Amino acid sequence: MSDVLEKKICAEGGFNLTEISYDASGPVKLDVEYAGGEKDVFYLEEGKNKTFRCLVPGYTEGVLKDGLEKLDALKPGYGGGDFDGEFTIREIRLKTIKVYSDDTYYLENGSLKVGIRLIWGGGINYIEDFKCPVPGLKNIINQADTGRLIQQSYYGTGETPENPDFKYGTFMGHDWVYNPVQGGDRGGLHSRLVDIDVREGSVYIKAQPKDWGKVGYDTPSYMENVYSLDGDMLRVDNRFVDFSGWKHGYRHQELPAFYTVSYLDRFTWYDGTEPWTGAPLTVRDDLNFWGLPEYADACTFRIRESDTETWCAWVSSADDYGIGLFVPGVDVLKAGRHMYNGSKDPDNGATNYVAPLNMILLESFRPVEYSYLITCGSVSEIRRKFTANKDFCANGGITGRRRSMRIPDDAPKY
Repeated sequence: MSDVLEKKICAEGGFNLTEISYDASGPVKLDVEYAGGEKDVFYLEEGKNKTFRCLVPGYTEGVLKDGLEKLDALKPGYGGGDFDGEFTIREIRLKTIKVYSDDTYYLENGSLKVGIRLIWGGGINYIEDFKCPVPGLKNIINQADTGRLIQQSYYGTGETPENPDFKYGTFMGHDWVYNPVQGGDRGGLHSRLVDIDVREGSVYIKAQPKDWGKVGYDTPSYMENVYSLDGDMLRVDNRFVDFSGWKHGYRHQELPAFYTVSYLDRFTWYDGTEPWTGAPLTVRDDLNFWGLPEYADACTFRIRESDTETWCAWVSSADDYGIGLFVPGVDVLKAGRHMYNGSKDPDNGATNYVAPLNMILLESFRPVEYSYLITCGSVSEIRRKFTANKDFCANGGITGRRRSMRIPDDAPKY
């Protein structure tokens, strides 16, 4: 099977969204040609009565296309070739939806204002707490480059005989494995916005991430997020599907990558065996850059076997105010400060970082799904709010497929 478009489909007045209903016995790569000759690629998941949506290139600039000229159904991944399974297109709909042309879409209520940077794959580049007591502290998320933000990021194969078409990228003078990043790549090129759906109190985003270690390489993968506000709590539901066909190994996965302004200098978390009881917290004011080998171990905190209180926070040591992140079911917190200078500027090169980690095997065509909560306030307020929501999600999508990195309950304290 190759060409699945019997004749050209036109849209009077133009369209900016393609919506396809289909059945597929396996994952499908659709090579697309728009009227006028511009080409595109759609990656479709296996399933019955599925729906795929994709914005046209240049959507945020108001681009409209006249129609579709061609759709070729291929096997995704190395080797490719025509798709030889069962693939039926039920319907193709060419739509014109509202254009969210601003750089950032804001979701807000009376407590929080959250910015979703559409031109950077829909990663979070802005969180403002309307009750923040610290003068001059407004946006507390660092957005200095496409690798910052709060965003999805995953690690896969290196150069191996099993994946002969993958070639390393480079970063910080090192070979860099396959690394789809929601915001973009190390060259500052942005990931593509694939879909957006604004709902009551929430927004759905789909993006095609760039590979961080390369410049200008669109990965064969999609990231999805649903951002929802409920009072002073932000919930984020994440989904990632890789269509590369590569065989990946087990690697630490950032769940998510999380960057704040430098001013929030103190890292706080629970390192104990009596979760959700108000037992003493652990505090670090002296963390260095997690990316340097000499500091890596000192910036890595493994969670104890019986601990379910897996939230953490970056707060100001001067004001006891900051932002908290709660990801159920993670095994490690990797945290540190880069170029620490205490700046409140979200565009400053200095930043603080945390990534809750699990050791997960990425598998082509199998989704990775997980959820987390974010809130702001003093350490005690953050802990109280997370305690009230401690059962919001089990995160079976990341706990049921991991190699545990937890430590025994009786291991020495950090």
